[in-house]
Amino acid sequence: MDWARMAWAFLLSFACLAADRKGGTLREVPSRLLGRSVTIALHVPDPAAVAAWQSRHPGARLSLVLFLPGAYDGPEDLIDHGLAEDLARREAEGSLPPSLWVAVAHFRAWYADRADGSFPFERFLKEELIPGLERDHPAFGGARDARAVAGLSMGGFGALNLAGRTGLFARCAALSPALVEPPYDRTGVLVRSSLRKAFGKDPEGFAPWNPWRHLGGEAELYLGCGLQDKYRLAPATAAFAERARRPGRNVGLALREGAHDWRYWTPEFKRLAGWLAGGEALPR
Repeated sequence: MDWARMAWAFLLSFACLAADRKGGTLREVPSRLLGRSVTIALHVPDPAAVAAWQSRHPGARLSLVLFLPGAYDGPEDLIDHGLAEDLARREAEGSLPPSLWVAVAHFRAWYADRADGSFPFERFLKEELIPGLERDHPAFGGARDARAVAGLSMGGFGALNLAGRTGLFARCAALSPALVEPPYDRTGVLVRSSLRKAFGKDPEGFAPWNPWRHLGGEAELYLGCGLQDKYRLAPATAAFAERARRPGRNVGLALREGAHDWRYWTPEFKRLAGWLAGGEALPR
């Protein structure tokens, strides 16, 4: 067993034992590709909840959900805003399929491989993080139909890209998605600089990561936005949903009262949890 696999086995098995009362735990995981460790927040369902669900649903595969924070958010928000605790409570009640959730730090790489090859973050997610989790938690994920990706703001941008580019996810939720395009003039200075570093300023060079081009691939898609979003993202979100619709593809859209903040995102993600976990139909 190589050093990275040994580190994964230790960290992730320990996370199962150390899950705190809020339903999740923060951990550092090593990355050979990035040459550094990456902070993750992990929600691992209680084994008793898993056993109870599987006894009632024999043969049902449990899902892995990759959760992508926004520009000024981090993996700890999965715990700090009560999402992991809500998952644990509902799983214990038997009202929600147990699912493995992982949130990751973004390093302002926006969940993509940097164009110059210096920071292959998409490869880290595809080749290290998800396989590592599925190896150490074999009841979860393991196939496209048992994986979902969800994100908010710049994490929504990342979720659409990962769904469209990797084909790893059957379900994709993007709340208040930052549907950015070069030269990124509508973004803040820090985000604009990091976007140019990650993707360059040429529209054709950006095309593989442009959500308006790939439309999130073939994943079942849910888009949402607050009507009081300070970046006025609701019209673009609605336009994107309309463009993404096609025969045979489910696309949900909900524009609700709310701003570009956790007072809007928290109840929306709680409402989406059953669908992301593979146990409910696409919300409308």
